[in-house]
Amino acid sequence: MDLFKEFIVKKELTSGEKASRTFIIIACVALAASFLIFTLGTILQIFGFVFAALSVYIGWQLISRFFIEYEYIVTNTEMDIDKITNQASRKRLITVDLHKVSEYGKVDDSFSAGDDDTVIQAYACNPDLDDYYLKFTHKQYGSCVLVFTPSMEIIDIIKPSLPRNVVAKL
Repeated sequence: MDLFKEFIVKKELTSGEKASRTFIIIACVALAASFLIFTLGTILQIFGFVFAALSVYIGWQLISRFFIEYEYIVTNTEMDIDKITNQASRKRLITVDLHKVSEYGKVDDSFSAGDDDTVIQAYACNPDLDDYYLKFTHKQYGSCVLVFTPSMEIIDIIKPSLPRNVVAKL
């Protein structure tokens, strides 16, 4: 029997990202206003409107990059992680073969990734949700640690696919 489950989690903004977004808004409004004010009443007024509209458009493009969702897709013994930006562009972050997982658990204060590990962060940044990690070996990235925020259904599907020695440590 084939197993298939997908789950989408929205990434919450950190305080640094909120500050960056606020700075971008202020900068774009100030830039658009300056284009309009300095060209008002001159022959270059049409260029002022064009540059003001262009600065607002570029600001929106920059702000929309903060709207991130992660999609976890479990198919049999593989888990795909996709990053969705602004509900418009999708990028495959990694595909994990669950048979190659060497460690699995809940992220807590004692969790730390190794110095040589490639860390893939695909979690919600929400303190109300539990984050989990998977340590595994990937053919392209080498030793990896995936930090993610799965639902209980995803966890129930992942556990039977993990090696016995990994499940025994839980």
